[in-house]
Amino acid sequence: MTIHDYLLKRPILTFLLLIVSALAFGFLSINIFRLLAANWEFIVTYGLVALREGALWQTFELILTGIVAMLFFLLFRFSEDILISWLGNRKIGRKK
Repeated sequence: MTIHDYLLKRPILTFLLLIVSALAFGFLSINIFRLLAANWEFIVTYGLVALREGALWQTFELILTGIVAMLFFLLFRFSEDILISWLGNRKIGRKK
């Protein structure tokens, strides 16, 4: 049994996974572009001093945060696809 099949048989669990992944994506990505721009401006303005103060490390942390946010977005899309597939296979309004 694949993860897709497992979640397809459990739509409530899939819906909860969709909610959690959407919230995590939103939380992680809300200020990332503003922080990256401020960090880059700090590096450009102060150069080597900024790098010694940890600006380069902070840039790597922000990029890693962006990667994790995108993983949560992919999980959201995966859950969304499963729920749409589940709803598409349901016979709404018809008797079996």
